Amino acid sequence: MNKRECINFIEASLNNDKLPGMDAMTQMAPINRQLEYPYKKNYSDSAVALLLFEQDDELFFPLIKRTSHNKNDKHRGQISLPGGKYDKEDQTLLNCAMRELEEELGVSKTNISTLGELTKLFIPVSSFMVQPFVFYSTNYNHFAAQESEVEYILEVKLKDLLDDRNVKKGEIELISGRKINDIPYFNLNNHIIWGATAMILNEFKNVVISYKTN
Repeated sequence: MNKRECINFIEASLNNDKLPGMDAMTQMAPINRQLEYPYKKNYSDSAVALLLFEQDDELFFPLIKRTSHNKNDKHRGQISLPGGKYDKEDQTLLNCAMRELEEELGVSKTNISTLGELTKLFIPVSSFMVQPFVFYSTNYNHFAAQESEVEYILEVKLKDLLDDRNVKKGEIELISGRKINDIPYFNLNNHIIWGATAMILNEFKNVVISYKTN
């Protein structure tokens, strides 16, 4: 994979209004999951960041393991993309995503470039409307996890996301101890990534696959 060409292709694809969208997201959606946007306005805006970076001549992206002690976090203990709730001080969802990158991973916005947006996704369990952004950095040194919210950071190879052998389906155990069956998920770095994060990653996977196809 030519990294520079791939990055250019991803940037162009994210800005041509022809994203894979819900068709790709649905492939990794739990059974009976609500996919449509809510008609009522009692949801909160939020943003997540998919940060591509180079290491050892390969493309990677970070995921975080959320801490388990915050009872107000409906996604505590799960693997997710860095991100969080929009604040008025952010002014834009893009600023929100960049702020969360800096807070949760210690990545300064001066060291990243914005490639574009993926499709918005409503998360029923937390009533968040999530806007995913894709960023790119050539100045990766190391991440610094925010101890209050991030238990640890996974550095995932992009090629592992593209490998269909890492797409699984099976039983998921929630932090409450409840188990749910027949859930599609990615097995990345020996971790289960499912739900909204898997849906967002699958749309991005489809964007990158179209580069490989072309």
